[in-house]
Amino acid sequence: MNILMLLYKDIPYDARVKREALALAEAGHAVYLACVREFQEPDPFLHKNIHLIRIGISVKSIKATMSKGNASAQTRQSAVKKLIVRTARLPLVKIPKDYLAYYEFYKKVKAHLKDISIDAVHCHDLNTLWQGHMLSKDFSAKLIYDSHEIFNEMAGRNQLDRIAGYAMEKRLFQKIDYLVTVNPYLRDYLFEKNGAKPCVLIQNIPLFHKDVLKQDKAIDWDYPFNEKDTILLYQGGFSPYRGLELIIDAMAKLPETYKLVMIGSGILKDELVSRTGSLGLSNRVFFHDQVSSEDLIHYTLKADIGLVMYEKVSKNNYYSTPNKIFEYLQAGVPAVSSNHPGKSVIIDEYKTGVLAEETPEGIVNGILEIMNQYAYYQQNCLRAREVLTWEAESKKLIQMYENLS
Repeated sequence: MNILMLLYKDIPYDARVKREALALAEAGHAVYLACVREFQEPDPFLHKNIHLIRIGISVKSIKATMSKGNASAQTRQSAVKKLIVRTARLPLVKIPKDYLAYYEFYKKVKAHLKDISIDAVHCHDLNTLWQGHMLSKDFSAKLIYDSHEIFNEMAGRNQLDRIAGYAMEKRLFQKIDYLVTVNPYLRDYLFEKNGAKPCVLIQNIPLFHKDVLKQDKAIDWDYPFNEKDTILLYQGGFSPYRGLELIIDAMAKLPETYKLVMIGSGILKDELVSRTGSLGLSNRVFFHDQVSSEDLIHYTLKADIGLVMYEKVSKNNYYSTPNKIFEYLQAGVPAVSSNHPGKSVIIDEYKTGVLAEETPEGIVNGILEIMNQYAYYQQNCLRAREVLTWEAESKKLIQMYENLS
């Protein structure tokens, strides 16, 4: 089959989409992966059967241009930039702006593939479903909705965003041929909102080869740690409601030998760095830039405990199963996690860590509980990674496409 995958962000840091595209390519399908170009790095080679199409979008280009320039120029422009950002986020501005950008993406993808016959359009998340529906009609193709999370409940979406998003999802849900999502909680929620559809559950498990454990890859990990230190790790976006402030506050309650590395990027970074300094933790809490999905395992292996402390502020946070849960256990790193169904379905069932209260004290208690039985939790991680594999998950994706053909 000729499969068109749509992703409304750039491909370098989206491991799930790369895994799915690679699985289908290795099964013999031709995958046309259309995404938004956000970074200027060269196109990565994924597979001979994967045709990467990185689309420049006007709104994204303006945003990237605003982020460039020297420090003095950025200082002079900061007030103007803040005003532009605030205006762009106003509901009556944001929604038309988003749909104009979505339409631009649709037109450019359609033009790029005008001479190609497409059999299926695979939409990654709600922000590609509208374009995907139009493209599926253009190509007389099957339509797949791959919902990685409850998009309308994500942090940062205003009430008008949610109303418009739910209305669009409900209307387009009737048009899809298959739903793909990550756990039964998200499936049931989407069915309750929109009605039932054929569905495949594909857990967000990273691709993992044991050979990587033998590699002595040089990484940027130059921190003042010693053998007695316990290394805590958060990897992921610096976004609101992920419990990042709680994690930093918890560090102030732990012994000096506990150190924290936070790997990622996002709008909260400056605030988190400032909070670290105000608590006198700059010699114990360290920030690292985002790294590629291929290199991330080498960083995770350096840690003793991973942290997944999403706050219960939305259904998305509550029901989601972040891929970092799997990334930690694959590295043999026990996790302290918030006690939500989407997380306990792994943490509690496989005993790969501790479910904690969403408070600094709860995080501290979870960390200390793991350290008191470290060998037990680490061994459970090693056992779980033998069962929870991308190889098993990818077979379900391939079977779904066999059912469609």
